[in-house]
Amino acid sequence: MAGMPQLREHGWLYGPNDPHLPLAVVRLFEHRDGQWEIRLNDPASGPTSSAVHPDEESARAELALLYAQGEADGKWRIRQPDGY
Repeated sequence: MAGMPQLREHGWLYGPNDPHLPLAVVRLFEHRDGQWEIRLNDPASGPTSSAVHPDEESARAELALLYAQGEADGKWRIRQPDGY
């Protein structure tokens, strides 16, 4: 759908003891109005949290911090949709 946010990247954090059970998932969306949104789902912390950024640069800076913090707990599998 044209008005739906477009998924630009997603990462799954897997723990060192179980490479099949994700500890968290983070998704980066681009909105039609030019804003970027990060959604983080960490089952241990409760419901999905989100943060909206005015541009891609600031969203990717926060995403890099999330990835760095997660490295202490496991390993990320990061994917971008084809064509982006």
